[in-house]
Amino acid sequence: MNVANQITVGRLGLSIVLFVLMAFLDDTATPGPWLLFAGMTLFITIVVTDALDGYYARKLKQISDFGRIADPAVDKITVCGTLVFLAAAPWAREVLDPWMVAVILSREFVINGLRSFLESKGISFGADWGGKAKMIQQCIAVPAVFFFKLIEQWCAGIDWAVSTTLWFAHVNVWIMVVLTVGTGVSYIAKGARLLRQQV
Repeated sequence: MNVANQITVGRLGLSIVLFVLMAFLDDTATPGPWLLFAGMTLFITIVVTDALDGYYARKLKQISDFGRIADPAVDKITVCGTLVFLAAAPWAREVLDPWMVAVILSREFVINGLRSFLESKGISFGADWGGKAKMIQQCIAVPAVFFFKLIEQWCAGIDWAVSTTLWFAHVNVWIMVVLTVGTGVSYIAKGARLLRQQV
């Protein structure tokens, strides 16, 4: 297994560790700050190292079918899995409603199904700039939820710090939802157009 794929597999392993940690975080109404910090740091580490496998794949000319499929799959597992745990966590409800997570997961299933259908017909249907922007925003919004709860605990007596991080988390979560839905609609329209061109 080449270096790029080893990084991808390593990221998957870290995602499993993150989910185990999230199980402890979801088991309490008020998780400890160090558990929150560990969860936020682990999530950021996984998504940031996403750039490494792509870098090594290009630099070492190690681009492979496994990497092309596994790399985005690990991204979705990490983000969607963490969102599911956050939806189940009472402490995250102030910022992230379960319906938001349901909408995001539905979009991912629909677009992945559409992509598989189109590519089975030989139609290329890769991610565009909107899909990449959506992924980046998801990787900002999730840590923002952790960060708000951290500040709420570490700076409980500093109202402006708590209110600012709450506002930051709300804004980024809503941008995430809007981008997710918007790009989903865009992909569906694009897929329909490609199918019409093939007929």
